Amino acid sequence: MQRFYRVYLSISPLGQSELDKALSAIRESWTRPHWIRKLERNQAYLLQVGAEADFCDNQTEEAFAQRLSVAIWKKVGRYVKVVVDATSEDLPGDCFELNEMDYRKLMRTH
Repeated sequence: MQRFYRVYLSISPLGQSELDKALSAIRESWTRPHWIRKLERNQAYLLQVGAEADFCDNQTEEAFAQRLSVAIWKKVGRYVKVVVDATSEDLPGDCFELNEMDYRKLMRTH
């Protein structure tokens, strides 16, 4: 049974030219965000997006966070902080923040 999730992503720091790359990675690897917010401070951007959709192949929340983070890192071409907050109707929400150690480990295997 597929489960729909409400997902909020925060991605930072991004350069202006990397905003579209991160959005493209999200669209290609999951879905089109329902809302997008771009915050700029000193030429560094925080990208916040939200969407409601199911995960591919009934993935766990952790596997989804890892897959989406890898897609973003590959498209941007470097490490950026990715925070994934996923909530479904019948499960408590989970928040995943992948750090630079996760980046090195996951990029070696993908």
